[in-house]
Amino acid sequence: MSFSINTFLFVSIVFLLFYLFKRARAFILLVSSLLFVFLLDKSSFIWIVAVTTIVYLLGIVEGKLLEKKRTKALWIVTVSGVSFCALTLFVLKNVAKWRANDETLVKILLPIGFSYYIFQAISYLVDVCRAKTGAEKNIIHFALYMCYFPKFVSGPIERAENFLGQVKKLDKVRLFDSGRISISFATILYGYFMKVVIADRLAFFTTRLLNEPARFGALWLFFGMLMYTLQIYCDFAGYSAVAVGISKLFGVELTENFHAPYLSKSVGEFWRKWHISLSMWLRDYIYIPLGGSRKGTVRRYINTMVVFVICGIWHGADASFLAWGIIHGLYMIVSGLYLNPKKKEAEKKVDSPIVNIAEILATFLAVSFAWIFFGAPNLSAALCYIGRMLSLTSGVDSFAAQMADIGASRRDIIIPVYGGIVLLFDILIVKKNKRIGMALQSLPVVVRYSIFYCMIIAIFLLGIFGPGYDASSFMYVNF
Repeated sequence: MSFSINTFLFVSIVFLLFYLFKRARAFILLVSSLLFVFLLDKSSFIWIVAVTTIVYLLGIVEGKLLEKKRTKALWIVTVSGVSFCALTLFVLKNVAKWRANDETLVKILLPIGFSYYIFQAISYLVDVCRAKTGAEKNIIHFALYMCYFPKFVSGPIERAENFLGQVKKLDKVRLFDSGRISISFATILYGYFMKVVIADRLAFFTTRLLNEPARFGALWLFFGMLMYTLQIYCDFAGYSAVAVGISKLFGVELTENFHAPYLSKSVGEFWRKWHISLSMWLRDYIYIPLGGSRKGTVRRYINTMVVFVICGIWHGADASFLAWGIIHGLYMIVSGLYLNPKKKEAEKKVDSPIVNIAEILATFLAVSFAWIFFGAPNLSAALCYIGRMLSLTSGVDSFAAQMADIGASRRDIIIPVYGGIVLLFDILIVKKNKRIGMALQSLPVVVRYSIFYCMIIAIFLLGIFGPGYDASSFMYVNF
């Protein structure tokens, strides 16, 4: 959801209609979602209607076959549907990459939000086949599951069992239940602050550093790595928080997508807290069906690598995304082979704050290093970036000249403060063990409203928004 007056008006109108017409709530949300997608991108509208229709009909067929216990036919329909979805996603992503110079074709072939609702379609077909969820016969409810506007652009990836169960209870949603408004406000405010104040400010510098690493010295490239690590978190977690907050207004609890991932003590823990809906999807629909950890150590690590290779390919067709996925796969394997046995031995001793901090820093730096491959325009640029950063070269120009080259000034000395603010928010999430909105709501009134005031002022004084800013500016919008 972009930060604009149009977004505010759109959500306000939908909010008003939702609570005025109790019996038509699902229909109102569906029409609003379809309108949102149409206004966002017309080709995306065509794709979502087509995919929704096909998957809905396949689900009905699955349900009939399940009732008649025609196992073989059920398996054929499910495999065919899943293969169609996966193949479509793979082909569209690669054709869009191959024809990158044709902007019109790319827009048609890689519609906004496509990966997210394709993954939802796959999980739905598999879950119906497994009898984990029933085939949804109500087309309004199913279509809403596929194109629900708060999560359409960048997820989270929802499961039908969770989402459809809530949709069927929309008539029971009360406006003032369980601090709905205050928690939603806190969550949305946090999301916009993370996105328009921190992520978009850092983007000014990281874009130049990642695209032209040969112009800069090791110190600036190291700073760039840390800034990009913070940027991608604030951008994606910011969007997710806004989606969760807006959805809560309508009584639909979306999946928590982030839970202080940069405070993780291992890469395995990081993946349990980063893009949670994707991590859980990869676990349930790829890792476990491959055998998970049930077929021995070697097979376990092969399955782990397969999952992360797929994760890399899902993010993009470029070799740099594949390298990013392989690096994380190697992290997990090394952790399993060496670090986990050491950690089990260490757990027998007294837990040390110093050791905990060291583990957090080590994990953070390992993840930050991998982000270089994710953020660079291609594999060559990523390798150039790493080579120059590790060579400890100072660069052709002075540090001050390089600072001017990326557009930084003395006022940008405040950037480390952004990292401190994000750290404090994450510590709050961990200490309260709650979502950010509920964690903020649990603070004393004076503290809570002081934080709200500071975030609002920061958004209007430091935020990046206005003409030219739209949903496509979110980093994860094309994944």
